[in-house]
Amino acid sequence: MSHRVFNFSAGPATLPEEVLEASAAALVDYQGKGFGIAECSHRGKEFDQVLDEATERCRRLLSIPESHDVLYLQGGATQLFSTLPMNFLAAEGLGPAEYVVGGEWSKKAAQAAQGAHGDQVRVIASSEESGFDRPPTGWSASANASYLHVCSNETVHGHRLAEWPEHPNLFVDASSEMMSRPHPVDRTAVIYAGAQKNLGPSGVTLAIIRRDLYSRIPKSVPKIFNFKVLSEAKSCLNTPPTFGIYFLLESFRWLERQGGLEAIEKRNTEKAGLIYDAIDSSGGYYTGTVADHSSRSHMNVTFRLPNEDFTERFIKGAAQEAMVALKGYRSVGGIRASIYNAMPAEGCRTLAQFMRSFQAANG
Repeated sequence: MSHRVFNFSAGPATLPEEVLEASAAALVDYQGKGFGIAECSHRGKEFDQVLDEATERCRRLLSIPESHDVLYLQGGATQLFSTLPMNFLAAEGLGPAEYVVGGEWSKKAAQAAQGAHGDQVRVIASSEESGFDRPPTGWSASANASYLHVCSNETVHGHRLAEWPEHPNLFVDASSEMMSRPHPVDRTAVIYAGAQKNLGPSGVTLAIIRRDLYSRIPKSVPKIFNFKVLSEAKSCLNTPPTFGIYFLLESFRWLERQGGLEAIEKRNTEKAGLIYDAIDSSGGYYTGTVADHSSRSHMNVTFRLPNEDFTERFIKGAAQEAMVALKGYRSVGGIRASIYNAMPAEGCRTLAQFMRSFQAANG
């Protein structure tokens, strides 16, 4: 493969070279059959085997209990902002759904649910007043809520929930940290993630749904948005994103070869530490945007330089050193280094070294 840069994009994001190469080969000729994996029927035996193996490996990696289904959906996590309340909010004997808003994506999720369901949806905590510089604290959810919704890692603002909260019906948008560490699936009702940040190409949404929720689904929900129907159809009610699902299979194989999620978590912690150390040892030249250091994301490291001129020079200088996509989110600015599973430690080390040399030259 030709020379690759260190791509710090927040998503679609860098992917493991081994996975890219294996998927590219399967795209041209799948198992020597004379056709590619994107050319075979989603109802044929070849793709059925892909679905079965992907689901088996996903279950093994995340220790998913039999009480939960694994679904491969379309529409991104953003579509689930609407379809989750559509399916699961109308629950007899339960109260409104409750949302904790800690950043851009949990805010969008709450707005989508409130826009469609009004006072059946409550925001019980928000850190917007402090610029989303931390997850909200000091809140408590009602055990009788239809569900409690959180975003476990806020991609834009660079913080995470180090520990997921407890709730009988916990819904987690884990898009930007899915499979970056072990997740407590057994005590979670729904986990969902757009694949394009940490697992694969855009176009696939991985959802893990506890089956007992299906009894809540109103008859008015269209089949294409009905999670029970989608589960019974093995994610193939209509044509699913077949190549994207195959890519997930290769990602799951790769994760197992790395030693599983415990090993990946250790690696990700060390990678993030390289950059945070460069921030913390800069004497204030670099300023992290997350007030609570214990909540710093291990996937999206966000920081600022002394002024916008230095920020632009930093981004251009980094690109000359083969480090790209470091510009912060458009509404936030600064620098964002997204260091998902596929980012090698050498990329984080190179960025940290550049940060120190840039400060020495521009301090």
